[in-house]
Amino acid sequence: MPRTKYRKKIKNGTTYYFYRLRHKNLRTPRDLYGRTVTELEDKIRRFKNELDRGVTSEKAYFGDYMKKWLDDVHLNNKKQATKTKYKGLFERYVLPYPVANIQLKDLTALDIQEHYSKLVSDGISKPTLKTLSVVINPCIRYAFTQGKILTDFSRSIVLPEAKKKQEKSRRASQALSLDMENALIKACAGTKWEVFILTDLNSGLRRGEIMALTWDDIDLEKGIIDVNKTYDQRNKDQPIGPPKTENSIRQVPIPRFLVEKLKQHKVEQNKRRLLLSNKYKNLNLVFPNDFGNYMAATTVGRALIDFAKEIGLESLNLHDFRDTYATRLYEKTKDIKMVQSLLGHSDIATTANIYTHVSLEEQSKYVQILDEKAQKANE
Repeated sequence: MPRTKYRKKIKNGTTYYFYRLRHKNLRTPRDLYGRTVTELEDKIRRFKNELDRGVTSEKAYFGDYMKKWLDDVHLNNKKQATKTKYKGLFERYVLPYPVANIQLKDLTALDIQEHYSKLVSDGISKPTLKTLSVVINPCIRYAFTQGKILTDFSRSIVLPEAKKKQEKSRRASQALSLDMENALIKACAGTKWEVFILTDLNSGLRRGEIMALTWDDIDLEKGIIDVNKTYDQRNKDQPIGPPKTENSIRQVPIPRFLVEKLKQHKVEQNKRRLLLSNKYKNLNLVFPNDFGNYMAATTVGRALIDFAKEIGLESLNLHDFRDTYATRLYEKTKDIKMVQSLLGHSDIATTANIYTHVSLEEQSKYVQILDEKAQKANE
């Protein structure tokens, strides 16, 4: 058997040919392995070519490279919500920091490690840091496969322990007690927010779902809301999109008292539309702003803060209404599958059988519970 200039090494019981590559563009030698001489020589040739092309002398900075990678590669086929989230992470936690100004050829695991430590000292939360690493690590791997950096060090980075953010003190449960719910109903009665709040309390719609609701989605004869889209005000180009999960697309029966409230609400809305004429942007929304356009989340938030103060709570948000809706139904029915179906929830940890089919007819018989609740609130 002919002798070879390459040494042999045994790793995990397998024999490899080994070569230590030295080059003027390498700060430290690089060890290359191959199961055969041919495989090893192919690797040596490839890496020498990359080094000779001046891969390590490129002037690209990490921040510029990551931005281009996000735009052209990583986010190509992602949903708009994911694009917005990842770009937001990049713009907030990478671009303003020194790591963005390190030349890509000089970037090391230690640089990323120090960057994460800096973010922790600045107060980044543990979940946010973990999500950021899920964005940065693929960028490092891609740069390696493209020959932009000489090692893939993404797996050697250890996330530092971020401090858990202290939760703001507020009531023990997000769901309103029955007394608090009745107090809220009385507080909003006669205001422009009455039908909006009653609808969410009696349907459990998510914020984006109720903001996107159009009159075409409500069957006022049968008393059914068809949930088929969501609104994301962060997406300026296309604010309306499909719900995030398959189970979110659903039909929600509503009580008769709410149907009557919605009918009157539609009459008043049409009067305003005719009054404002071409100043009113008719998007057919059930709950638009004063000029027919999508309502800002901050507008809703300010209104709920005022109602919270009026009934003696520190805060209120639309997710509280969703929890309240679920709680009232479960208190009366003890049927978790029914509640699961009406909420359009898809977390398998919440129920053992999330995809159990529940018919609209079965759902409707429980809606009378909401009518009974409304009658008691008005007594």
